[in-house]
Amino acid sequence: MMGNIGSRVWDLVQQWNPSQVYDHENKYQSELQEYLDQALNEGGGGMGMGMGMGGGSHAVSKERGTSYGDVVVDDAVGVELKRDFSNSQKRKLRGQLEDYGDNYDWVIACACGVEDTDGWREVEGKFGPNQRGVMDMTEFRFIIKRRENFGTGNQSGGGGGLLGGDGLF
Repeated sequence: MMGNIGSRVWDLVQQWNPSQVYDHENKYQSELQEYLDQALNEGGGGMGMGMGMGGGSHAVSKERGTSYGDVVVDDAVGVELKRDFSNSQKRKLRGQLEDYGDNYDWVIACACGVEDTDGWREVEGKFGPNQRGVMDMTEFRFIIKRRENFGTGNQSGGGGGLLGGDGLF
């Protein structure tokens, strides 16, 4: 089970939808970083969900830390974003997530559009709790942001879990 900050960030990433389709991954990074910073530190709470978590002092950065996570919260939660995930990105994502697992307590992989769903599920399966050693305490979560939802301001149909849920299951 994700710890407090891990769970908070996970909830917010689930609620977040990119405002538009971007032509470069770093634009998604910037938008998510701004969204998380506002929701965690300025009382936004995320999409009017009344989470009441504002007024914090959370460090929300882009490409920070040993692993250069796309978005990092408090040096504890690493978020890796992929734009239009394809088969050619599969090996790189696996390596990035292995690296993140060595450096963050919680890791969230978020695909902003997916061209290779089978490849995404394959990577997701490699980081399931039964695939890692007993001593590996890093928690991994996966989510897919569907293009048809971009700009809608709410999360729907973003399930990325192995059994159809938004989490690992």
